Amino acid sequence: MRPGPETAPSPAGDPRLQALLRDLGDQVRPGGGPRFTTPPLATGIPSLDQLLGGGLPAGRLSEVGGPASSGRTSLGLSLLARTTLRGEFAAWVDWADAFDPASAEAAGVDLGRVLWIRPDGIETALRCADQVLRAGGFALVGLDLAKANEATPRIPASTWPRLRKHAAATGAAVVALTASTLLGSAADLGLEFGTAQPRFGEGPDWLEGLDTRVALVRNRAGRGSGQAPVSFRTIRAA
Repeated sequence: MRPGPETAPSPAGDPRLQALLRDLGDQVRPGGGPRFTTPPLATGIPSLDQLLGGGLPAGRLSEVGGPASSGRTSLGLSLLARTTLRGEFAAWVDWADAFDPASAEAAGVDLGRVLWIRPDGIETALRCADQVLRAGGFALVGLDLAKANEATPRIPASTWPRLRKHAAATGAAVVALTASTLLGSAADLGLEFGTAQPRFGEGPDWLEGLDTRVALVRNRAGRGSGQAPVSFRTIRAA
């Protein structure tokens, strides 16, 4: 009879390994991918931050969708304000050409800490975002891709995984504003704004703001669904 194959001894039972593990103690950590301890990027909107467990995830790719005048741009300004007031830098890739510096400053954004990029096409916008992430040093990279009266562009399938990889490497929160879903399952987190309702007051400044609801439609890292009421006040530049 031929002898059967011998079973290899388990490394876990090796006394030398056991001694090494005892020596290392709490220096040993479970394996797996890198984990960021960077706190989430708060939106400054209590109801939304509660829904998100603190804010938008750092080192991840988020999509914020919704129709025109739904509040997505106001959310972008709030994120910029929170980021720059903490003394950090942000980049805003403005393919939609919707960024207004005066309104941003009135919303509390420190413009001296914002790199404003105005690309002439979506391909250039995505390339700029890629280069900014590679450069590092930005806590927030926003992409306003909500271009009005444009057909949904064809975006190479490799685009979003590449941006996710760079975001994870730098710890930056990457936030794409879209009119209709572009990222889909490529996004780590997805928010969808509903149609906003105007809120009126009295006097010459009769439009006080907008009321809407935001739905959490995707979240790889936590709660996968839910809604939150959101109110925005009208920002009046000086």
